[in-house]
Parts: sequence; structure tokens; C-alpha cells
Amino acid sequence: MKFVDRSEIKAVAGASMGTMLAYALSCDKLDLLEALYLNVDIPKKAELIHEVFFRGILERTIEEFSAAEDFLKIPMVFPICFLPIYSVKYFWIANNFNPHWKKYLQAAMNLPTLRLIPSFLEHRLAIDGGAADNVPIFPLLKFEEKLLGKGGFDLIIVLHFDARYDYRKEFRTDVPILELDLGICNDFKKNHYDFSTGYVTEMIEKSELYGTKICGEIFSGNCTREELQHAIDEIFLREHALRQKNFSADHLVGILNALGRFFRADSNCNKILF
Repeated sequence: MKFVDRSEIKAVAGASMGTMLAYALSCDKLDLLEALYLNVDIPKKAELIHEVFFRGILERTIEEFSAAEDFLKIPMVFPICFLPIYSVKYFWIANNFNPHWKKYLQAAMNLPTLRLIPSFLEHRLAIDGGAADNVPIFPLLKFEEKLLGKGGFDLIIVLHFDARYDYRKEFRTDVPILELDLGICNDFKKNHYDFSTGYVTEMIEKSELYGTKICGEIFSGNCTREELQHAIDEIFLREHALRQKNFSADHLVGILNALGRFFRADSNCNKILF
């Protein structure tokens, strides 16, 4: 946000816990989200699982975070995976807050191992959308013309935790896509269960330094599509070898995503909730 004005962001997408980040960006509550993460202060995996599964920390966080006065200035989209027929739908929300959205947001962040009571939507079992599409570029490209007209996006920025992810294997687009594995910020250490205040603070500081460096490279020129793509290609080539040597937290989820793409009904999988 040091380099891009909020008015320039035309849409935002998120999957799993990234749904909360997308919501925070949409309604300008990033500072509150950071404060919530810092206040978790749970360093051990067993304690975190207890808080999530038995004490409902995710539901409490959604209740605290979403409020009647929220206004989602930036349209956002998130996936939800449906069972027993394995399929994915993408739900768009925007404008004035609707309490009806909460059950969709809870389902979007609901792996079966994270909640005692599962989510049900549209008469089906609904689970974490990251199980079917953990990097939801698809709905942005699918709705690009409806959102922006024929001009389209100037740039799509993708943040994830899968060292082997490469959008080029799935999409062919003229839109420059900057995709970054944030595991590089902590040398791909497997500390994704550590939510101690000290570690979260350290990760925020490291990611800010990394983001400042990357954005400085991306936005240093005239920001034409050609210049953006050239800068993106240089970053990808520089980081590709390092990423190939490591497995990130979301790699196994990425394998499940291949099934999600196979069963996705592209013609009718986007649904507007506003």
C-alpha cells in the first residue's frame, strides 16, 4: 500500500485465510487484521489446534472483524469447495455489509480439521475454498471485462506459499501477473503453526522489507505492460531456482487444486452475493 493507492485496486481475491486478508483490504481494515494476528500469541501447534478446533478462534475472529458498518469499496471474491461432489464456486461480495455473508466467510476458511461443526451451504457440505483453488486468479480473469470493460487489469499481484506454483501452467493471459511465494521471507522454514507475537512481528517486518524491495523493482519505471512484464520475468528467474529446492506449506494443497480445476464448471461457478 506504500506503492499503490486503494482507488487503483479494482478487485481482490483470497482463499482460505487469505479470504480474511482480501476482506481487510476491501474495507480498509488491514491495521485491525494485523492487530488481531499479533494478539493471538500462540507459539505451539497443539495449543493452536485446541484454540481453533475446540474454542472456535476462527469464528470469534470473523465475528470481531466483520461489522455492520463495513463498506467493501473494492469488490472481492473467494472460493468455497463443496462436497460430496467435489466442486468449487466463487462468491463475490462488495458495497454495504450484509450479515448473510458471514456464513460464506466462515465456510471459506473451514477445513474439516479446523471446526467441530461443519458448514452447510446450498444444502451441501461446504469446506475451505483453498482445497479446490488456493490461488484464485481464475475468477479475476473470468470477470475481468465485467469489472473493468475492455481495458482489463494492468497488473495482478499474487501472494502465496507454494514454492512450485506457476500460473503459466494454468493460464494464458496478456495481463502481467506478479506471483510471489512468501515462504522466501523466512527461508522456507516450516513455522506456519507458530503464531507467537514475537514470530508474527518478525514475519511482518521481513515481509515488509521484501515487499518494499519487490515493489521498488516493479514500479520504478513508467509501468507500461511491457515494462511490468519485463520486471516480473526478472524477479521470477531470480527466485525460481531457490523455490525449486524447497517445498512450501501449501504444496500438498496445490496437488488437490488440480482436482479442483478438473471439476470446476467454468460457465456457472461465479456467484454474486450483492
